Amino acid sequence: MSKEDKKKRIIEAAYIIFAKKGYINASIKDIANEANVAPGLVHYYFENKLEVLLSVQKHVQDQYHQLYKNKDVSSLSLHNALEEIKTRAETDPDWYRWRYEIYSLGLKSNELQLEAAKILKEGRDSLSVPIRKLGKSNGDPEIFASILLACFDGLALQKIIDPTFDSEKAYQLLEGLFEVYLKK
Repeated sequence: MSKEDKKKRIIEAAYIIFAKKGYINASIKDIANEANVAPGLVHYYFENKLEVLLSVQKHVQDQYHQLYKNKDVSSLSLHNALEEIKTRAETDPDWYRWRYEIYSLGLKSNELQLEAAKILKEGRDSLSVPIRKLGKSNGDPEIFASILLACFDGLALQKIIDPTFDSEKAYQLLEGLFEVYLKK
């Protein structure tokens, strides 16, 4: 296994551990066990746990951007886009758990506050592009994107914490509100 493969394996293991246990409760030993490597190897690649965390965040963002890099938003329907976002809470809850962990850490650390702010800004930016392309509106696409981002994160949080929460109805209402906004 190459050095890059080992490092990637550690980053992927850290993502799982941080999403399950949280940054504060996770240890380098936990990450090493998940990656099936010696703890010393984690220290070889990363100076400390914070460096692991920041590497995981970069990896998560890179994967997310790669997933949507070649998607043509002009052919994407509003319903399909919202359906994809809604189902992510069920199919990849760790993706949201990771976001919430970064948000929580950002509230407690100036250094991580910048990282959390960056995640939120990238989310708003990525949402405002298709909003502009989906139709003219009288409102500001960036502001509407910030509202949608809050809705997506909040609805996912409710679904993950309370599996009985009916996210289907919530997303149907959100879709209707979005359509009204676009027709304005």
